[in-house]
Amino acid sequence: MPGDLEASELEAFRPLEAAKAQVQGGMSVAAGASEESREHIYHRAMISSIRSEMNKLSQLLSIPYVVFLTDKAGTILELVYSSSETQAEMEQAELRPGVSLSRQQAGMNAVSLAMEMNCIGVVRGTEHTDQTFRDWNCVCAPLQDDDSVYGYVDISFNRGEPIEFAVPFVQQIAENIMEKWMEKNPEMQQYRLEAMLLEYKLTAREQEVARLWLMEKSALHIGSDLGISEGTVRNMLKSIYSKMRVNDRFQFVKRLTP
Repeated sequence: MPGDLEASELEAFRPLEAAKAQVQGGMSVAAGASEESREHIYHRAMISSIRSEMNKLSQLLSIPYVVFLTDKAGTILELVYSSSETQAEMEQAELRPGVSLSRQQAGMNAVSLAMEMNCIGVVRGTEHTDQTFRDWNCVCAPLQDDDSVYGYVDISFNRGEPIEFAVPFVQQIAENIMEKWMEKNPEMQQYRLEAMLLEYKLTAREQEVARLWLMEKSALHIGSDLGISEGTVRNMLKSIYSKMRVNDRFQFVKRLTP
């Protein structure tokens, strides 16, 4: 701001400065909301995935168990029980969604150990800080994708059972969640598509065209759906291909699908 302006002249700048601050603040809030939305999408997909995985595997487990799914901060998102008895035991211990299993909140347990080591954590019976787990062995694996951790999956069972089977078992559960169930989750697929379209800096209209082109609709059909000419659609596709650095529809589809 120029230093030689009169006070009355400086007043003229204040609405502009306030507007700029409001826009910047709005952008910050929007970015925060977007990040929060992303977290919620991942959490919902993870919960759906652990339910699908354990529904498939439950018939293979003949021992009492409880599976914990947490977010990356160690907060419980979901529990899957082998029976109503294990569910009652967890409820009595007040272990439910929203409870933190981080080291700061719950001391030593398989989740907090996996968080610290960034690999599988194994904690046996009396090694736990929380008395609730003193009769349980617990094995936890991080849910990782492209070196990013999105959460943790823990299987806990009576300490009288051999622990050796649980390490590869929980590792397989974690891999199945990330590589199979999460990839198939419709909400995750939609989120990743939207993120990629934004990454390529497509305009709002180009994004509409790209989504329909990905659905294998013709340029004529897309034009009819969007109320624009077939020629306009083809011009937009040229722009889309240029921004995405692809030469044909095959490359376009391959770039946008996992």
